[in-house]
Amino acid sequence: MYYSITAKKDATIYERSESLNSGIDEILEIQKVVSASSTADILNSRILIKFPLGEISRSVVNGSITNATYSLCLYTVQAKGLAYKYGLEAYPVSQSWEMGKGRTQTKKLSNSGALVFEEEGVSWKYRDGKEYFGNTWATESYSPGNTTGSFATIGGGGTWFTGSVNNIVYTCAQDFDYEQTDVKINVTPIVEDWLNGTNPNEGFIVFRKNAHQSHPSDIETNEEKNGRPYGHLQYFSTETHTVYQPKLAVTWPDSSFNTGGLSPLDIAKDNIVYVKNKRKNYNKDSRERFRIVGREKYPTKTYDTVSAELAVKYMPSTSYYAVKDMTTDEIVIPFNTSSTVISCDSQGNYFDLWMKQFYAERRYGFVFKVISGSLESPTIQRYYNSDYTFKVVR
Repeated sequence: MYYSITAKKDATIYERSESLNSGIDEILEIQKVVSASSTADILNSRILIKFPLGEISRSVVNGSITNATYSLCLYTVQAKGLAYKYGLEAYPVSQSWEMGKGRTQTKKLSNSGALVFEEEGVSWKYRDGKEYFGNTWATESYSPGNTTGSFATIGGGGTWFTGSVNNIVYTCAQDFDYEQTDVKINVTPIVEDWLNGTNPNEGFIVFRKNAHQSHPSDIETNEEKNGRPYGHLQYFSTETHTVYQPKLAVTWPDSSFNTGGLSPLDIAKDNIVYVKNKRKNYNKDSRERFRIVGREKYPTKTYDTVSAELAVKYMPSTSYYAVKDMTTDEIVIPFNTSSTVISCDSQGNYFDLWMKQFYAERRYGFVFKVISGSLESPTIQRYYNSDYTFKVVR
């Protein structure tokens, strides 16, 4: 099964302004400003993002989800001036914070009549705002002992759990080397830690990697603190008006394969694969089972009591589904050899979907991949673009 969760709150915090809040900006930024000397006044930005885990937690407890993998996904708006190699890290935040309602490009009148940025909500220095609450991020004497924080020029920038505690490694990272800039960081140990109740879920903090040897001659390999700029990355935030909100992708094996005496479908022939129990609309809060039928497009004529078109045959166990957005034609649930496997029982092939992960009032469609042989040595591989589309409604 593949299930994605959109963020509950997010913000970028900027070292260049200790109190600026960007809680409702449409973008999140990984930014680094390097002074002319390349040694002083290095100013970074970091991303804070939190996902609700209530539904996942209940499903883990009742056994619906087992052996899950969790991935933090961010989608690029713009990337410029990038180094050919760089890295990003994600850690679990160790102090609470409030998103706020500020924007980097919006100013307001202060009590004195001056134009200032919004300062209520999370920022580089403050966890919840400058005036009304005034709680700051710790910059020393971090507590508990497995938490830390760091900064290049100005004190603050969040605190996070680090290292390894009770065999939980809190460092999750992704290296980039001449590749696309979308982020997909495996954060499974962090999420499992939250679900086990070891630490409260205060979200992730994302920043440039602490020990990425992009340039072997560098003595200082901390990408935030050395004198190299590494470029500017912008991602869609949860406030975006597009379909590219940040997501926590949850994948787990849920397939079952029992043919129940059905005959196999010969995929070497010209076949048709379609959805049997299709409807036009599905409620966003529903969980649906889709029945898949595969049959020969031109069945051999023979005398029988049952039409060849009605005979149910099963596709190979190495059959997979993907879901695409019909407006953008982008794959929103990709083929995966463990989490999008098409199952089988005595009634034929099927797979399950949780509809809550899709955007309401949009249309989606299926693509099927069927492989004969093994994944390592496939003899035949077929793709079937279903002409069936469905709409998710509130």
